[in-house]
Amino acid sequence: MVSRYRYVIVVIITLVTSAASSGQGIYVTLSAWPSPVLLDSLRQDHRIAAHPGAVYSAVQQAFGDLGLPVANTDSKVGIIATGLFERSRRIADAAMARSFNCGDSSVGAPNADTYRLSIAVAAWVRPDTAGGTALGLAATASGVDASGARRGAHGCFSTGGLEEKIVAAVNKRLRSGPDVSR
Repeated sequence: MVSRYRYVIVVIITLVTSAASSGQGIYVTLSAWPSPVLLDSLRQDHRIAAHPGAVYSAVQQAFGDLGLPVANTDSKVGIIATGLFERSRRIADAAMARSFNCGDSSVGAPNADTYRLSIAVAAWVRPDTAGGTALGLAATASGVDASGARRGAHGCFSTGGLEEKIVAAVNKRLRSGPDVSR
């Protein structure tokens, strides 16, 4: 019965890139919330001292470096998104609780480290007024108790840890120059 519930969770991610300029953005539907979450509303901007084109490329490479699957891109509006993917225990080579807060268990341990999370991550790359780039990042998740002891999904909120790793990986890529292996 537990394995049946793993696949019953309905998740949809829609990238509305053609309408990005009209105010619509990236919505994700996770089983923990009754309505879609607008990832744009969770976005935190980071200033990068580089041309937007170079940052866009570096973000795509950084997602790969960190094991984040790129599912949606639109270079015209500067969007890179993972789509919805599942992970347990670790993400970007760190304990899940470094990136997401899903509350604590009855013994005080972080639920994120034991839950199976459905995760969505998005990046927005656009020129800033100082001649560099504004890199907007947002991440959210929904977690399910992998042991099956608790039913239903629980909302998980970003701690900012994954976003910090993305920014660090982007800056590392920009310092190392273009990837000539492709």
